[in-house]
Amino acid sequence: AVFKTYTYADKLLSITAIAVFLLMLVKMILFPYGLFGFGEKDIYTEGLVAKNGIQNINPLFVDYNEADREVSRLVFSALMKYDPEKKAIVDDLGSLTISEDKNEYVFLIRDGIKWHDGKPLSVDDVFFTFHDVILDPAFPNEILKTNFAGVEIEKIDDKSIKFKLQKPNSFFVANFTVGILPKHLLEGVAVDEILQNEFNKKPIGTGPYMVTEPVESFPDGRTQITLTRNDAYYGELPKVQFLRFLVYPTMDELVNEVDSVNGVVRISGSNISTFRANERFKLVPYELPQYTAVFLNMDSKLFKDQPGIRSALQKSLDKNAFLSEFTDKISVDTPLIELDRPDLSYKLDLDQANGALKDAGFLYHAEDTQKKGIRYNSDDEALELDLVARLNDENTPQYEETKKIVQFLEKAWEALGFNIRVEFLDDANFKQRIMSRDYDLLLVGQTLGYNSDTYSYWHSTQATPTGQNLSNYKSFQVDSLIEDIRNSFDPDKRLVKLNELADKIKEDIPAIFLFRPIYYYAADEKVEGISMDGVVFPSDRFSQIAKWTFK
Repeated sequence: AVFKTYTYADKLLSITAIAVFLLMLVKMILFPYGLFGFGEKDIYTEGLVAKNGIQNINPLFVDYNEADREVSRLVFSALMKYDPEKKAIVDDLGSLTISEDKNEYVFLIRDGIKWHDGKPLSVDDVFFTFHDVILDPAFPNEILKTNFAGVEIEKIDDKSIKFKLQKPNSFFVANFTVGILPKHLLEGVAVDEILQNEFNKKPIGTGPYMVTEPVESFPDGRTQITLTRNDAYYGELPKVQFLRFLVYPTMDELVNEVDSVNGVVRISGSNISTFRANERFKLVPYELPQYTAVFLNMDSKLFKDQPGIRSALQKSLDKNAFLSEFTDKISVDTPLIELDRPDLSYKLDLDQANGALKDAGFLYHAEDTQKKGIRYNSDDEALELDLVARLNDENTPQYEETKKIVQFLEKAWEALGFNIRVEFLDDANFKQRIMSRDYDLLLVGQTLGYNSDTYSYWHSTQATPTGQNLSNYKSFQVDSLIEDIRNSFDPDKRLVKLNELADKIKEDIPAIFLFRPIYYYAADEKVEGISMDGVVFPSDRFSQIAKWTFK
């Protein structure tokens, strides 16, 4: 055996190698996302907040998780896409032709488009996505399933596909913004099992970015994914080569590690001032087609044929004074937020509110101290209502905000003689209560999406356990107006019907509309060209990602 004696140079080389290894190990443990978020110069890092992190990067299920929508928008393409600059839905994977009677939508699929694994996209992938998956009775996304209910889908030839509607729907094109799935990878998967398939962790799409490594999960609840530019993309190629998403369970956790990111989306509430105080970031405000309201269950005993009680609830609120306490909310008085109708607003009027309750037969029992402060009718029935709200995690801005709103409502209505029984429910029980419609009052927000179609929220057919008509609102006149609006492709005629619908909803008071949120996007200006103008979903900023450039 030959034994070698280490020279001083050998020892120095060994020590250096060990030191480098230890430094790399420390960096991986303390800075898993790159030191201060500035690793490779071609990476732009965004911070997102999602309680459950990135779950399923599948375009058919992004309605349930904002983080999934963000990533999916870059990985997958659709037949059509929303253009914030034009504020319109335009062609993408296919070019659309609509028949003269507005019942048939025919797409000619573009040539030369490839999946991230190199396979060519074909009309079979489109047919598979819509016909084999979405139209399957076992498909678990009720929103998409409802949107395509009754639609006939036919493959015309190797490049064309037709969607035939039962009747015209001017909003229907928005349904073609859903991403297309690869048939060659998912054909053998049962539809009711797609949501659990491993494909969703490392998907294959046709978008401008691709997933080269699966989602990483960390013990503290954070998730991370890095997307790589798809150099074979059929559209204008982005200049940013890598996009990294760091997803935190709460905004507080993101704020604590804000040096790890270049941009943060969907900032609201008290966090606005936190980011304003950080000189690294510039804040860009934006609004989304959303509103928060108190939905009145029209099947509740007190509300059936009692417009006076609904009116009293509305007119007892000094909404504008309350909203002045917030910096990220603007008043809204109708679900048709595209209308500019100041006359739809309601104002505090306690005289009218008290009069309405007296007319409904609810008076105070001045002589009964146990019933003091609560109104009763002649049958000795109390003026009591159950108010249900979502229970957010304690010590979060959402928790404090919801609590503040509920306290405002409770105080105003109890001062009028109501007994308000408040229930804060976790996500599972909140959803179950909505499905059973077991409430008098429901505090929740709704998002309108690309087309501001009111069908899902106010048409009587949607007053079902899986529907989104949360007020159980049933009106033949409203149903007719909603259908007329859907059937109208003439902007002027549509506007007339929209105004009639707004008037009817104002008259019936199926909900008390409170506010529309304002959000902010914070960017450290590492990348220029980011715009939030015209977005409907925050992920719409990626429609202009080809204009993003490193400063």
